[in-house]
Amino acid sequence: MARRVSELYDLEVYTTDGKFVGTVDDLVFDDAEGKLAAIVVALDEKGKERRTIPYSAIRACADIILVSV
Repeated sequence: MARRVSELYDLEVYTTDGKFVGTVDDLVFDDAEGKLAAIVVALDEKGKERRTIPYSAIRACADIILVSV
């Protein structure tokens, strides 16, 4: 299913165990491969703490994003 990148910003990110990780703050796009490489997750409300999660760790993306980390 194709989605607009703008729809992914601010989505909540949870582990597959149901633990809240944060919200999508940015996306990393691989120009050479032409695909999404990673999501950058804000761990706090101000976005000062961030964690980059590789695309390979994403398990599902709908109303929330599930990741295995």
